[in-house]
Amino acid sequence: MRKNKPRIIVAAVAAAVIVLVCALCACSRTSELNPDGLKNCIAVDLSDEYQTIEGFGSSSCWWSQTVPDNSKSQIELAKALYSHDGIALSIYRYNIGGGSAELSGDIYKDQKERRTESLFISSNYDESKSAKENFGNAANYDSTKDRNAIAFMEQCVNQSNSSVESVVLFANSPHYLLTQSGKTHGDYEYQNNLPEENYEAYCEYLIQYLYEMCVVRRLPVTEISPVNEPQHRWGGAGNSSQEGCHFHPENLAAFYNVFYRYLDNFNARYLKDVKMSVLESGNYDTYKQAAILEYVYAMSKYDYFDKIDRIAVHSYGEPLSDEARNSFIYKLNAKWQDKFSIDMSEVCHMESGLDKSMDSGIYLAQVMDKDMRLLSATSWSWWLGASGYDYNDGLVGWQYGTRDGVVDTDIKRYSVMGQYSKFLRSGDVRIGAQLSNAVNSVKRDVSASAYKRDDGSVIIVITNTGKAHTLSVAGEYKNMQVITTDATSDMSTVYGGKFRNYVNLGAKSVTTIVLK
Repeated sequence: MRKNKPRIIVAAVAAAVIVLVCALCACSRTSELNPDGLKNCIAVDLSDEYQTIEGFGSSSCWWSQTVPDNSKSQIELAKALYSHDGIALSIYRYNIGGGSAELSGDIYKDQKERRTESLFISSNYDESKSAKENFGNAANYDSTKDRNAIAFMEQCVNQSNSSVESVVLFANSPHYLLTQSGKTHGDYEYQNNLPEENYEAYCEYLIQYLYEMCVVRRLPVTEISPVNEPQHRWGGAGNSSQEGCHFHPENLAAFYNVFYRYLDNFNARYLKDVKMSVLESGNYDTYKQAAILEYVYAMSKYDYFDKIDRIAVHSYGEPLSDEARNSFIYKLNAKWQDKFSIDMSEVCHMESGLDKSMDSGIYLAQVMDKDMRLLSATSWSWWLGASGYDYNDGLVGWQYGTRDGVVDTDIKRYSVMGQYSKFLRSGDVRIGAQLSNAVNSVKRDVSASAYKRDDGSVIIVITNTGKAHTLSVAGEYKNMQVITTDATSDMSTVYGGKFRNYVNLGAKSVTTIVLK
């Protein structure tokens, strides 16, 4: 796997910026990438390689369990999200529930969709045996539980023209029978809710899920994530609205050490290569209680650390500034230079009200653009695939629980996501892309990332946050396809034919160019 390129910092960055600004101001200057001196020109550098793309996805958490099996809704939702007839998401994220649906009715009473089913049969728990024995006993699991969520996942994977390449299993909390509080969140803020004596029992629980999904159902499981946002409070007043489990850095590092042993044994026994997704860190650069680097440092004390080559992070309403991302990468690489690639595994606008307009689409586009360029994210997943309420956290809209519910794809986030997920494939490599001889309005409004694949194709994704612009396109290609999402278009092919050295960008638009 290609590693992220080291970031040049401080004086070197300042010098580079000065040189770049000077180059952009020279409106007729030629260069190796723009030999004709085209104005407002987008040019790519095939030799300037960054990360290898692994895919794009979303989570089925908190809504797929309401999708009735063998329903029109099931078929249409799967098609819209996880097929090449839709936006071709390739990463499916399935939530391993903590069993909160079995707890008293006041648990998450205002958000019933957050109460998750568990395959573990709690009534079978034998108090005369240890937690490890109970959770390690396959007879204590019922594979028909959580049936709608599993059936929907299988529909997405097995449907005609499916785009799913990878299934990621993730857990927000251990099963409530394993926690200190007896619930799927803590009794108080920052409670380490998984006691050390239950580390192995929780591992048994996770391996049972892995066996069911990976071996029995033969789903393409590539990763399992046992911990979610460990920095969060996950307990106390105002912090118990969903399943979650806090870990101090040293506790999390010690638990991972146990789980790595279980996962290695599973892979060896069943000839699999399932990876562990580490951290699933809450907003990667804004937590004060325990910063992400403290968790990484704690893990570095164990032998398994050498096996880790990626970190999964989240972004909920994270700022659009370059500074937050550059600071995070700088701090990470200052200690562990170029060791980690970044999986952006959950992103959400974190804004009330359902904004279906291009404003929300542009927000998603800017976050994706910056994450791909500045964090060198190898994968990128939006939080919820579907949302049934008034909030900006679904790619599509759908009324929960309806068999024949209309799937609303008239949400610009959906189409903007498709500008990446529908045209980029796993294995594509991000390459250098730059604007040259650009006027100030173009430099202010336009940003782009570019990718190449083994067949010689080049894909450029351009975000325009301002007024309409025309860009020149440098290079020698034979064919060109231009696909656009803006206020009036949704992944619409606006040009297809012989290569031409310009592209028209609509106001507030995202445009994908495929060059061959």
